[in-house]
Amino acid sequence: MTRVLIFREPHCFTLSQVEAAAERIVSAINEGQGGLYIEDLGSPVYARQQGDVVIVTHNVPVEEIDLPRLSRREHQVLVLLGEGLTNAQIALKLNLSSRTIRGYVAAMKTRFSAQNIQQLVARAVALGLIHPNL
Repeated sequence: MTRVLIFREPHCFTLSQVEAAAERIVSAINEGQGGLYIEDLGSPVYARQQGDVVIVTHNVPVEEIDLPRLSRREHQVLVLLGEGLTNAQIALKLNLSSRTIRGYVAAMKTRFSAQNIQQLVARAVALGLIHPNL
């Protein structure tokens, strides 16, 4: 059983379980045969394997786009956001002020064209910048 995370819009996704090997699912989707495993994918779609999860997006492969540049600290904050921590919890964990964390989050939301933290995290996952534990 393979978990498939499908981003239908930048801020909307579904998680499905598919009875097939991740490699077969990725190959089928990237060859235009995703309907064999998942209904209503639409097109064009792109899939890649990330650990034991298949990520499906409606955009081009990560290698073909410019990824937002993140500092080491911004990446740490993004990972912790992806784990579900609040700004205050992140500030405590990294020994920084809440105001500093809010600044990092605001800057990343601008770079990712995200309106909220959920969109920010969803886009970071779709781009392969963070790897959530699903």
